[in-house]
Amino acid sequence: MKYVARAAAVLGVLVLAVLVAFALGVLWPVATVQPARSTALSIVNVTVVDVATGTLVPGQTVLIENAHIVALGPTDDIVVPQASSVIDGSDRYLLPAFWDMHAHIYAISPLLDLPLYIAYGVTNVRDMQGCPQPADPFIACREDKRRWTSEALTAQRVGPRIMSSTSFMANGPGMSERIKGVPDFFDTATPDQARAFVRHFARQNVEAIKVYDRIPRDAYFALVDEARKLGLEVVGHRPYAVTAAEAAAHQKSIEHARFILHESFAGSAELRAGGAADWKEDRRRMLDQHDPREAEAIFSAMKDAGTWYVPTHLTRWVDAYSDDASVREDPLLRYLHPLMKWQWLEDVNGTLADDRSSEARETYREFYRKGLELTGAAHRSGVKILVGTDYIIAGADVHRELEQLVLAGLAPADALQAATIKPAEYFGLEGQYGIVATGAVADLILLNADPLDDISNTRRIESVIFNGYLYDRSMIDRISAHVEDQARSWSVGCKMLWRFIKNPVGY
Repeated sequence: MKYVARAAAVLGVLVLAVLVAFALGVLWPVATVQPARSTALSIVNVTVVDVATGTLVPGQTVLIENAHIVALGPTDDIVVPQASSVIDGSDRYLLPAFWDMHAHIYAISPLLDLPLYIAYGVTNVRDMQGCPQPADPFIACREDKRRWTSEALTAQRVGPRIMSSTSFMANGPGMSERIKGVPDFFDTATPDQARAFVRHFARQNVEAIKVYDRIPRDAYFALVDEARKLGLEVVGHRPYAVTAAEAAAHQKSIEHARFILHESFAGSAELRAGGAADWKEDRRRMLDQHDPREAEAIFSAMKDAGTWYVPTHLTRWVDAYSDDASVREDPLLRYLHPLMKWQWLEDVNGTLADDRSSEARETYREFYRKGLELTGAAHRSGVKILVGTDYIIAGADVHRELEQLVLAGLAPADALQAATIKPAEYFGLEGQYGIVATGAVADLILLNADPLDDISNTRRIESVIFNGYLYDRSMIDRISAHVEDQARSWSVGCKMLWRFIKNPVGY
């Protein structure tokens, strides 16, 4: 008994030590990375990338003061102020900074990877997931995002502008059971619930209502009607119960290329009529019975309605190659905390678990490639395309999505427009963002190679300018190293676990 008592005492001490270490980790101060400071800048003798025309304008000087471009022209014609910090742009290329138009900003993002957007030249994001209730431990709420944006603009933190906030997703019956403490109308199962859902988030001052896959047809139309009455946009998925043309008529944007395949094969009407409970993504049938005329009808409806298309091809790439080292051993995963990587791998492995056969793997890959082909066709039909990632590595994935668009058949200039000019147009901010021009906000990327020649050259970043603040190569490297350190931090891991303990729900 003496030995049992001693073992119990030792075990008790070990448990206490673990609990104390965990508590210390939760309370331990979070490491931060120092933001850049505002200064007058002059970029001399640089080649400006005119993304609107897809041309290069060499020998330019750009003057920046008070977060804006105040002068732009041939180097011989521009007088550089004596107080300005001069950047030699010789053999370098200046273009507008990028936007990610389908991002997910979490409550833990400032602890981990929010600064990485700036390191990769992404200065603006459209966040696509609002919190279900105030102080949610995982999903950032509107007030959080507004505060972080304000802090970034005043050089109190490193991070992008978060340009809009959506509601939590309207995804049909079952949501109120999955998330404790929310009202029954989160189910959006009926028209009355859908209208109550919209009114609830209108009081939260969101800019848009996000719809998802399983909202019923009558609830969807009630939702979009209520949103219109309250001046809110509707964005998100093409719900299973409505046609793509109907979604195009009512939504400002539709996300994810796969919806086109879902809606352009012989069984689409039958599948839609069966209801969300019976809906199944039969990829083989969708490929074999694909009707290009139906796809063209979708593109026509989107073009006529002015609906924006955010294909997020990276999400289908990971489905297609979930068994491949290119996905599973991606070098960029170094930026993920092990807990985040574990959660991501759970999704990847879930895709594999559906069917590991070589036939199923090839079908996934055909599905991904067909999505690329359809995005190229959508572009040629005049559909307005935006770069959005819906993926996991902040900032870096924008460059990979640009490459996906070029694989889809867009010219490099067209892909660049989808990450610069087009997002500014989406928000009604033409002339202020997405261009290198006098009067525009100074959000810029300085590259060491021409992105019009090879879209992968967008990765060759020398400097990033955010709101007039210069992040040179040494600062970019410090940001990257900081995020890597955070991804290995025991304290960050403790904070993430504590958030899960407080609210262990599935979204």
